[in-house]
Amino acid sequence: MTTTLELDQTIYSALRDSFGEQKLKQKVNDIFISGMENLLEKYSNQILHFEEKYGHSFQEFEKQWDNEKIANKHSNEVESDFIDWEMLEAEKKELLSTLKEVNRNNRQFYGNNNTK
Repeated sequence: MTTTLELDQTIYSALRDSFGEQKLKQKVNDIFISGMENLLEKYSNQILHFEEKYGHSFQEFEKQWDNEKIANKHSNEVESDFIDWEMLEAEKKELLSTLKEVNRNNRQFYGNNNTK
């Protein structure tokens, strides 16, 4: 299954002439994968900040939260951190799943030759 990406004709022609049609498609895919990997790194760094701040993983923090073992649980800072951390964990999980699927599809479509 393919989806059309709109690109200025002059830019497209220059890129196609420079790389060739197939290589250009691979490079566009690589750009999207690289963007997702950068976002994954950003999420991981933000998660690491919370892990260092609270001294454990989100799963442990959530257990302590549920068992009323978090000091100042209902302060704006702690509640905000909980919500942000939970969102980051969900976004990271979804992004990892998407990257896995994209990489699987790329291997099927382009073979094992990665352009990176």
